[in-house]
Amino acid sequence: MALKPSSVGSALLLGTLLIGCGTSTSTPSDTTAPTVTLTGTPNPVTAEAANNLTLKADAKDAVGVTRVEFFEGTSKIGEDTTAPFEQPLTVNAIQNGKHTYTATAYDAAGNKTSASTEVTVAITANTAPLRGTVVDQNIGAPVAGSTITVMRGGQTLGTVTTGADGTFTLSGLSAGTYDLSARKSGMAGSDLHGVVVGTETPSVSLVQRPAFETSATTDPTRLVITRADGSPIAGATFTDKVDFRIKTATDSNHVGPIRIMYAQLGRTPGSGSVTGSTTASNWNYSPPQDQTGVIDTDAVTTSGNFTAGFGSAAGERVYLEVMTVDYNYNYARYVIPINLINTAAATAPTVTAPTGVAATAFTLKQEGSWTTPYGAPTPDAAPNGSGVFVDVRWCYTDVAAKPFAFDIERSSDGTTFTKIGTVGGGANAAACSIDQSLRPFNFRDTSADLSVGKTFTYRVKARGANTVAGNDTRTTPLAQFTPTFLAPADETTGVSLNPTFVIGQNQTAIGADGAAYNISVTDLMTQSGYTLPGSAGNALIRVEEGTGAAGNGIPAGESLVFTRSGTRFGPPTAASVLTDTSGKYLSSKPNLFPVDTAAHTVSIPWNVLVGTPLQALRPYKWQMNSGVAYKYAPDEANRVSAYSVYTWQSSLVGPISQTRAVNINWDFITGEK
Repeated sequence: MALKPSSVGSALLLGTLLIGCGTSTSTPSDTTAPTVTLTGTPNPVTAEAANNLTLKADAKDAVGVTRVEFFEGTSKIGEDTTAPFEQPLTVNAIQNGKHTYTATAYDAAGNKTSASTEVTVAITANTAPLRGTVVDQNIGAPVAGSTITVMRGGQTLGTVTTGADGTFTLSGLSAGTYDLSARKSGMAGSDLHGVVVGTETPSVSLVQRPAFETSATTDPTRLVITRADGSPIAGATFTDKVDFRIKTATDSNHVGPIRIMYAQLGRTPGSGSVTGSTTASNWNYSPPQDQTGVIDTDAVTTSGNFTAGFGSAAGERVYLEVMTVDYNYNYARYVIPINLINTAAATAPTVTAPTGVAATAFTLKQEGSWTTPYGAPTPDAAPNGSGVFVDVRWCYTDVAAKPFAFDIERSSDGTTFTKIGTVGGGANAAACSIDQSLRPFNFRDTSADLSVGKTFTYRVKARGANTVAGNDTRTTPLAQFTPTFLAPADETTGVSLNPTFVIGQNQTAIGADGAAYNISVTDLMTQSGYTLPGSAGNALIRVEEGTGAAGNGIPAGESLVFTRSGTRFGPPTAASVLTDTSGKYLSSKPNLFPVDTAAHTVSIPWNVLVGTPLQALRPYKWQMNSGVAYKYAPDEANRVSAYSVYTWQSSLVGPISQTRAVNINWDFITGEK
């Protein structure tokens, strides 16, 4: 029997048990549970502050209460072992609503009693909502159903779930700095540290890729980021250059080895194709792939364009962003406030306006290392299996008044503009090229806010001793272009020696004004053949179905086909026209390459471009080397303002600086002569 002597007579009782005449005296076991009541003060909670809610448990027991545990729902939030039994909490406006808290009191014998109370949180926060999007790559498709957890100072404040378009909204956050995490079954984890919420809260994006190994941890890398000498970096002051040192925390639970690590000022860093510019740069580090332990970059001091355009002569708050990707594609991103003195700002001259500002949207069919498809397509983010970005290019020819910086602004309504990026200033005396892809300065907008079919207006401001804006420019991202081969069908035999190749196209369905193709026909016995209309990477057959005055200027139901080479998608010459049913360019209205504007097909007769028939009884392959749709901007000198790229041979061939190697190739066998 378990005995519980009193504190006063324990020695006497022990003696009685030892020398007694066989009869013992004992105290019954403690089976009486404590009593407890729970209150929350204040209730309701209407103001934000540190420890703005206190849970107080009035717990009593005949012998003594050993501890009280506090819960919200089923989650333990703390315990207290001494009276008065209290648990201070900090709640946030994001938690507005009714909350049930429970206190469980224990005595030494393990008896316990619980009591609950309901507390209403009704805090008004004068901040803008924090809006965000989760995508599967920098310009990738939306990730729906991902759980977003918001934390502050290590305390979890609440969760939301992304919608079908990958977006989420966190309202009622007080001003301050927060951490976000995204988790979803089958997906790698994504953490974002250092989101600043205030009266002008920016929208954020998180990249959450499919996990490389779904059974592995989805915890992203935990980093220790300091100055190069090991001193704290947040809030530190730098002059002209930024130094840092990045190490993985000893208790980081990531999947090694780390694939890549990036750092950049003022924007989410990534590959050069995402964040590069002629006057901006990032820092990147590829750790040894046989090293899975602690990664240490050692001391890093940036130079050149890393700080160009950022900071001021007196010092300015800017943000250093660090991103790392581990072997399971878990993403960790840190946003660190620093103070940057840039001595170049003191000598900035009075500047003039940038010229030739042109925004061009790109929709890519084939994803690469920065766009991996996941989920269903929606109209509010990149089409599934593709990505959307906007390339903004401009000129600045006044070399005597080189700007300190260029600020890039974007508007979704054509009136209200928001700064989306900064690059270092520059000047180039060369005349502004008519080919917009050759203009010397650029910024790439990879924001998840970009939407297919929605028009965005951009402008660039030169900043020196003054600030001057260039011209407004507009672009509307196209949906995904998906041309199809129709005839000769794959694996067909008895094909004519002068075949007609038929291609289906969805150019008008996606909002485009035209499409362009490069087709090769190869003799599989000799590996020789022909390329239509020519072997140059930019030799294209251009096909335009009429979209009227607001588009290509061709009446609906009419069509235009011509060949064109060069780095710019310019208008046809008379000699290049093959079909012009409206007579816009040739009054004779040729129709050598018939376009069915109802079925949306174009027919390409072999003998129109090639005088030599194919060989009889030979196997051939026809293949699409290039396939791209495009949209004009009639109010901007009829330039091309958007491309949707299905396949493109080389990033070195303008005006599309991307390589998309996907193509279509079908085999057929010719018949007899």
